Amino acid sequence: MTGIAYDSRFRFIAQGALVVAYRHLPRPVAMPRGHKRGKVTEFSDRSRRRLALLLHRLSPAWGVFITLTVADASLSPQQVKASALRRVIDWLMGLGFEAVVWKQEFQRRGAVHYHLLGLCWRKRPPWIKKKDLAAKWGLGFVDVSFVDKGRVVTYVTKYVRKPASGSVVDSTHTDISDDAAGAVEASSGASPGRFWGIRGRENLVWAKVVLLERLPEFLEGKFQRLLERVQEFLGFVPGVLYLFSRQYLTV
Repeated sequence: MTGIAYDSRFRFIAQGALVVAYRHLPRPVAMPRGHKRGKVTEFSDRSRRRLALLLHRLSPAWGVFITLTVADASLSPQQVKASALRRVIDWLMGLGFEAVVWKQEFQRRGAVHYHLLGLCWRKRPPWIKKKDLAAKWGLGFVDVSFVDKGRVVTYVTKYVRKPASGSVVDSTHTDISDDAAGAVEASSGASPGRFWGIRGRENLVWAKVVLLERLPEFLEGKFQRLLERVQEFLGFVPGVLYLFSRQYLTV
């Protein structure tokens, strides 16, 4: 293998579809609690990574992927989250979903829209009729896609992992919590509020953590490219790197 050699320097821990490569054991840093958050203005790279890391650490689940659009661009995220989004998530949880992850985005015309990922580990998710979902939402177009067990990570890849500003690594951030991210509530001011959250966080099923003897062959090329990109971007290789897989390594 050409380029930066890594075998003698890195060890690997796998959980779900996440691999942590380290030259020293990463030490999680607890998020401070009890403080008032600053005003949220964008879906930051750090927030995006927290969501990606969390979802990649989960055990394989059945799921349903939902898109909810808002026809009226004058409606604020606060208005939508406090009413229609809360109503839909309540409905999904009542149907038997164990957890629902929501993510907020904006269309070019300025209208807010949402992607929801309903998760079930113990049994297949209930069938959702598009007309029933549209009636519960009541604000615009809806779409529903059912996800087979073990394929949720492909949806994470498409809708979460794309960097917002070209960043390739955050070597200092090892905490993956998002305090009170499951709350859906209105707030004052022009802030769009939280860009993602989880209802049913206590029901999440985490994959086993395994110390790998070596990096799986299908990830070697990807890790090599990551090392080269980080070296070029930062001028050095940090002691801890995260590698996202498109298939689960542990369950």
